[in-house]
Amino acid sequence: MDLLTQGLAGSAIAQSFTQPQEQRRAAFCGAVAGIAPDLDALIRSPDDPLLNLEYHRHFSHSLAFIPLGALIVAVIIWLVARTRWPFRQTYIACLLGYGTHGLLDACTSYGTYLFWPFSSKEVSWSLISIIDPLFTLPLLLLIIFALWRRRIWMPRLAVIYGIAYLLLGFSQQRDAQLAQYELTKRRHHVPTKSLIKPSIGNIFLHRSVYLYDGRYYVDAVHVFPGLPAKIYPGGEIQALGTKEVLPGIKESTRLAKDVSRFSEFSRGYLCRHPVMDDVIGDIRYAMLPTSTDPLWGIKVNPEDAESPPEFVKSRKIEKGDLDYFYGMLLRRHFPNGEKD
Repeated sequence: MDLLTQGLAGSAIAQSFTQPQEQRRAAFCGAVAGIAPDLDALIRSPDDPLLNLEYHRHFSHSLAFIPLGALIVAVIIWLVARTRWPFRQTYIACLLGYGTHGLLDACTSYGTYLFWPFSSKEVSWSLISIIDPLFTLPLLLLIIFALWRRRIWMPRLAVIYGIAYLLLGFSQQRDAQLAQYELTKRRHHVPTKSLIKPSIGNIFLHRSVYLYDGRYYVDAVHVFPGLPAKIYPGGEIQALGTKEVLPGIKESTRLAKDVSRFSEFSRGYLCRHPVMDDVIGDIRYAMLPTSTDPLWGIKVNPEDAESPPEFVKSRKIEKGDLDYFYGMLLRRHFPNGEKD
């Protein structure tokens, strides 16, 4: 999730297990430790654009790394504070704060190496978006008032609220999955793989992607407690396998290896960008939940198979896209399910 939310979550849990006189110190240590795992974003190389994709949310986010990661943060804080803070309390606050990060990231759809080094499988429960104001703002208000008034019950209430919101996200995801299943039945499709993930900023409007007969079908699914699911039809696009991306290119070339790495990162959800023919995209993500324009991808050049591919992002917002997104979020009716 975003750094602010990670810091707030770490601060809330660290304060919840301390005394009022130590609350502000615990809040600081928990917040710093809650953010620290994302320092893995600094792992990058100009000669390997995919290196950051492979190592973001990797070892620093695993459950096994929590004690060591917290220790590193605690030592740095302790030394900067010139040993004026008891190391034991500093470490405990950092341990609690650091421990929230990987678990919270696993609740998003990006993928987190939660069980590294025992398993290389990425965990993504897709319960919440990486940015969600309804999750973050109550935490922020409760933490501010907690530090101002020095009330331990406030950060504890923040923790309870966070857990309750994630449980609501779980319920929303299950309803969206059921709606996707009913949608495929109506279309007489039997998907070979599928995913449901919240769209940006909320847990009500989901992006649905499934593979059937060599094509990805993309739709938006709105679910709200007590209301029937509402489907906004999207588009469809041809799926790509790694061998289809570079026909005739030897597997030993750097380009073929990098395409395979990007496919692994994308969990095989590859497609050719509908506008940029030389870009292979990750169909899981797009600016709109109904769009078949991938949010990111790699630019390939088969004639230069030993050069690294360029990592490209497509964040262009077309006229009317935001209005369409908010319309779907508010369950507005569109003719034929499409934007005006």
